[in-house]
Amino acid sequence: MATPHNETGGRFFELRQELAPRRRAPYRLTEDITIAPVTRGQVLALRQVRDDDQQMAIVLGDQHEAVEELFAERPLDEWYAFQRDLYAHMFGQGATELPGGSEGS
Repeated sequence: MATPHNETGGRFFELRQELAPRRRAPYRLTEDITIAPVTRGQVLALRQVRDDDQQMAIVLGDQHEAVEELFAERPLDEWYAFQRDLYAHMFGQGATELPGGSEGS
């Protein structure tokens, strides 16, 4: 179980302050669907699965069901465009072209 830490002092606090101006913003898909930036825990979970659908569920987090519902009856090319755009936003442009990068479903 994690122990609570004082996050207002020390190098951890300084690093957070240094990163704040360039940290990626949440990905706003619709007025009602906003996908939070990926956490280290999510990246560790991504390493454990190979299935594209499972990987997308991890990245989408608590918005997974809402996103699936939104795209369920949409043309497939819209889903692919969304995946490319989301991965570029979360991991940087060209992330899908790197070795080990996700190509999407």
